[in-house]
Amino acid sequence: MPPKSKGKGRKGVKQQQKRNIAESQAEEKYRKAALEVDMPKEHLVPWRVMTWQAKADNEGLKRRLWDLEKALEQAQEDKREIHEEMTRQYQELQKQIAAHSQRLEAKVKSLQEQLATRLQEGHQTQETATQALVERDMTIAQLQGRLDTMEREYEKILHGSLDLVVAKMAEASQHWEEVSMTIATEHKEYLQKFGLKSLEI
Repeated sequence: MPPKSKGKGRKGVKQQQKRNIAESQAEEKYRKAALEVDMPKEHLVPWRVMTWQAKADNEGLKRRLWDLEKALEQAQEDKREIHEEMTRQYQELQKQIAAHSQRLEAKVKSLQEQLATRLQEGHQTQETATQALVERDMTIAQLQGRLDTMEREYEKILHGSLDLVVAKMAEASQHWEEVSMTIATEHKEYLQKFGLKSLEI
C-alpha cells in the first residue's frame, strides 16, 4: 500500500508542474499578444497627424484654386466688358461714318442737280461737286483709318490682358507644383523615419 501512495504523489506533482508550465506559457503568449496589439496603436498616432496635415494642405490648395478661378472669372469679365465697350464705340463710329457719308452724298446729289439745271455754269459747279466728292472720300478714308487704329489698339489691349492672365496662371501653377513637391518630400521623410517606403502604402 505505501508504495502505491508514493506513486500517486509523484504523479500529482508532475501534473502540477505541467499545469504551472502551461500557465506560464499562456501568460507569456498573452504578454506578447498585448504588446503586438499596442504597437500598431503607437504607429497609428503619427499617421493620423500626417493625415490631418494632408487634409489641411488639401483644403489650402482647394482654397487657392478657388481664388485662382475667381481671378480668371474676373479677367474674363474684364475681357467681356472691354469687348462690349469696343463694340459700342465701333458701332458709334460706324453711325458717324454713315451719317457723314449720307450728308456728303446729299450734298453731292444737290450739287449734281444744280449742275443739271445750270449747264451753262457747268464748269464751276462741276469743280464744286468734284471737290465735295474728294472731301467725302478723304473724310471716309480718315474715319476708316481711325477705325482701323482703334481696332488694332483694342486688339493689343485684349492680347495684353490675356497674356497677363496666362502668365499669372502659369506662375500660380508652378508655385503650387513646388508646394506639392515640398509636401511630398516631407511625407517621404516622415515615412522614412518610421522605416516605411512610400510605395508600400
